[in-house]
Amino acid sequence: MAWSVKLSSGTASAQDQQDFEQWRASDTMHESAWQALHALEQTLNAVPASSKSLLTQSIALADQQSQRATKRQGRFKQLGIGAIALFTLAVLVNQFAPWQQQAHFATPLGQQAGYTLSDGTRLTLNTNTSVDIHYALLKREIVLNAGEIYVETGHDSQALLGRRAFWVKTRQASLQAIGTRFSVYQQETGTRLHVSEGIVAMHTQSHPPVRAYAHESYRMQDANTPPQKEALSEQDPTAWLEGIIVAKQMRLDALLAELLRYQALPVTYDREVAKLTVSGVFQLNRADPAEHALQTIAQTLPIRISRRHDQIVIRKK
Repeated sequence: MAWSVKLSSGTASAQDQQDFEQWRASDTMHESAWQALHALEQTLNAVPASSKSLLTQSIALADQQSQRATKRQGRFKQLGIGAIALFTLAVLVNQFAPWQQQAHFATPLGQQAGYTLSDGTRLTLNTNTSVDIHYALLKREIVLNAGEIYVETGHDSQALLGRRAFWVKTRQASLQAIGTRFSVYQQETGTRLHVSEGIVAMHTQSHPPVRAYAHESYRMQDANTPPQKEALSEQDPTAWLEGIIVAKQMRLDALLAELLRYQALPVTYDREVAKLTVSGVFQLNRADPAEHALQTIAQTLPIRISRRHDQIVIRKK
């Protein structure tokens, strides 16, 4: 591998070429290795661009391991070549394997969608959500660009090298699922995690991993702040899967913030209205969930709802 890099760099001298020929002639294993690498380079040219990086990294890793083994004991040279061939075969198989997946999914405002991924994972997208799926040889990863998802991890039984690690990446953290069901919400100011079953390890840049267990919720604010455990006394974090919001003595401004995720509705209110508390079940599977919820709330709270300049104005009675 080192000779291939040097000779293709454009800076190799005549002496380098002579040393290379001597290296090939000095051992039949050297010549075999060079022929194998040349064949791999030809194969690499036919590999899709999206997979060349993984293939290159795999070959380089195998080559490094082979060099270390050679320094320790000469009789293990052939193992290094075998490792290169094994990694290459695995990557080439990866191009056509049924569990490989690269995809982008998104939902518009007010809509949800569900998908079954190639490893059997069930992925549900809440309103106004965008994700990128990256399934490869050694890793499964979902990048949550915006919005909220619910994940039921699959068994990954068809993976070539055993069950691959499963990750969800957000702007604040990388979340490693350990056989589990969980939701992740990418907000403007942080990431919220709720674990329904199993374990999720939260990895942030400046702190050791923290594990979240079943029925626990955490918030990740930024890279310099460790994950903070949250008490969910006001809202059921997975009720949206049933098409509802369940509020338990929830501040009206917080409830409105949730409702407006599902309907673009201009609403104004003052501080006295914001701190009122609400309990109830509010339907999301309709064209006007926020407006309908407000009409219901107005029957139980001391508020008055009116329209002014295409805005809904809420005032205390």
